[in-house]
Amino acid sequence: SIQAQIINLLIDAQNKRGLTYLFVAHDLSVVEHISDKVMVMYLGTICELADTKTLFSDPRHPYTRALFSAIPKLGKPSVKHIPLEGEVPTPINLPTGCVFHGRCRHANERCKNEVPALIEKDGRKIACHGVEEGRI
Repeated sequence: SIQAQIINLLIDAQNKRGLTYLFVAHDLSVVEHISDKVMVMYLGTICELADTKTLFSDPRHPYTRALFSAIPKLGKPSVKHIPLEGEVPTPINLPTGCVFHGRCRHANERCKNEVPALIEKDGRKIACHGVEEGRI
């Protein structure tokens, strides 16, 4: 495909010239193919940041898990799809606390009231009270 040719051209140029790209996309298979590190964001807020292999093999943030569960994987055991419930908040009037708490099945009062810090944990950066507290 033309998309694959362009991506391969970008990768070749990166390897030959030592380039760095900031690649913004919603196509996770392309992100996995082209990226060394991946940052997952929800409503403009960082959820998780890790090297590509780590993030795609073991997502930790509830949003990252739900997002990646929607990726079809041929020849691999199916990961159970994690449906997201609730309405997507408007970016104009973000909710208090964690911006994902209204759609997160692990959310508690702390999530509703306190913005999670981006912490270093298990070779990644993650902003989740549940992960920080060991609940997830």
